[in-house]
Amino acid sequence: MDTSAPGIAALQQAHALFLQRQDAEALPHALAATESLRGRADAWTLLGILRQRLGLAHEAESAYREAIRLQPDYADAWTNLGNLLRDRDDLAGTLRAFQAAMRCAPASAEPAYNLGVALEHFGRWDGALAAFLAAIECDPRHVDAHWNAALGLLRAGRFDEGFGEYEWRFQRGEPGPRACAQPVWGGGPVEGRTILVWAEQGFGDTLQFLRFVPELARRGARVVLEVMDGVQGLAARLEGVAEVVVRGQQAPPFDAHVALMSLPHRLGLAHPRAGAPYLRACDALAAHWRERLAAGGADGRRELEVGLVWAGNPSARNSSERSPGFEAVRPLLKVRGARFHSLQKGAGVVLPPHVVDHDRDLASFDDTAAIIANLDVVVTCDTAVAHLAGALGKPVLVMLPHTQDWRHGLDADASPWYPTMRLFRQATRRNWTDVLARVTRALEEAVASLPSQVLAAVHA
Repeated sequence: MDTSAPGIAALQQAHALFLQRQDAEALPHALAATESLRGRADAWTLLGILRQRLGLAHEAESAYREAIRLQPDYADAWTNLGNLLRDRDDLAGTLRAFQAAMRCAPASAEPAYNLGVALEHFGRWDGALAAFLAAIECDPRHVDAHWNAALGLLRAGRFDEGFGEYEWRFQRGEPGPRACAQPVWGGGPVEGRTILVWAEQGFGDTLQFLRFVPELARRGARVVLEVMDGVQGLAARLEGVAEVVVRGQQAPPFDAHVALMSLPHRLGLAHPRAGAPYLRACDALAAHWRERLAAGGADGRRELEVGLVWAGNPSARNSSERSPGFEAVRPLLKVRGARFHSLQKGAGVVLPPHVVDHDRDLASFDDTAAIIANLDVVVTCDTAVAHLAGALGKPVLVMLPHTQDWRHGLDADASPWYPTMRLFRQATRRNWTDVLARVTRALEEAVASLPSQVLAAVHA
C-alpha cells in the first residue's frame, strides 16, 4: 500500500488552491502534505509561500529553512527565503539567500532577477542593474528583466541603452498595442508623412516626453499629437505640432503612429535635456493671472510667490509613498516673506486664510501653467505639476521619497531632465522632516534674495 498517496493528493490540492490565490483554503492541505511527505522540500516551500502570503512571516521562514535543510541545492526555497528576508530589510540575509539560489541554478534567470529586485529595494542600484543584465544573459526573452534593466539604465543616465530597453514595456502590455491599420513608425524617414504620436501613460510622463515631439517635426513629419483631456492646450502650443486630438476622439488620417515614450529611441536622442524649456503658458491666461495676483499682494510689498502641491493622484502607483500630505508641509507656510498658492486639486483640507487656494481655478493644465508662469517658484512632491513647472522653465523644488525613481536619476539634487529643478530626497524611508527643513531653508534663501520693491513695480 502506498502510504504517500494521501500526502501527494494534499500537495496537489494545496498547489491548485495556491494558483487560484485561495491561500487560507490551501494552508491546511499544505500542512497535511508536509506531515505525510516530510522529506519533500517542495512541500515545505509551498507551505512557506502560503504562510508568507497570509502574513505568517516567522512560520514561513521556518518552512523555507526546513526545505533547505532537506535539499540544500533547492533554488526555489532559497529564492523565497530571500524575498522574505528582503521584506524584513535584512540585507545580509537577503544577499546570502539569493547568492545561494544563483549557485544552485546558474543557468536560470530567476535567481538573478530576484536578486536585482532585492538590491533595488536596498538602494544598491549598480548591483541591481548588473543582476538584471545577468538575468537577460540567462534568458534573453525575460520580459521583466528587460523592463527592470531599462529603468536601471535610465536611472543611471545611460539613456541610449535605456530607451532601447524601455521598448520592452509593450511585451508587458503597458501599454497594449494600438488597434489600427497603420503601421508603427520604426524610426525611418518621415519627410512628407503624417505621424500620429499618442500619449500612452499618465499626465506626468506625457508632460515629460513632449520635449521630443519638435524633433520629429524638424525631420519633416506632419505631427498629429493625441493627448489626454486637459493637456491639449499645452500640446497645441508645442513647436512643430500640426494638429492635436484628445484621447478617445477620432484621429485625422495618418500614415504611421508611434507611442510618445518611444520617441527618444526611434529618434536616436540620447540626452533628455534637449529643448528644455519646451512648453509655454497661454499668453492671455498668463496675463489674466498676472493681474489677479498683483491685485492680491499683501500691503503692496514684494513677496516670494510660491506654488505648493503636497499630494499626487491617490489612485496612482506608490502615491502614498510619494505624497507627504498637507500636515507634513504645513511648516513651510511659516516662511516669512512668502505668499503660498495651493495648486493642489481636491485638497480635502481647510487651508489657512493666508494661503491662496486655486483648486476651483484649475480646470486644465492650461490654467495651472498660467498661474505657474506668474510665480517665482513651485514646491511640489513627485506629481505632474513638477514636470509642468520644469517644462515651463520655472524654478521648482521637488520633494522625493527615499526610493529613487528613474525619472529623477541618481544625482543628489539635480534633475537630468530639467535645468531649473532641484531635488530634495528623503534620507530615510517615510521621513519627510529633513526634506521639509531643507526646502524651508531654500525658500528662506530665495526670500532673502528678493529686491525690496513694491509688487506693482515688479509687475509693471
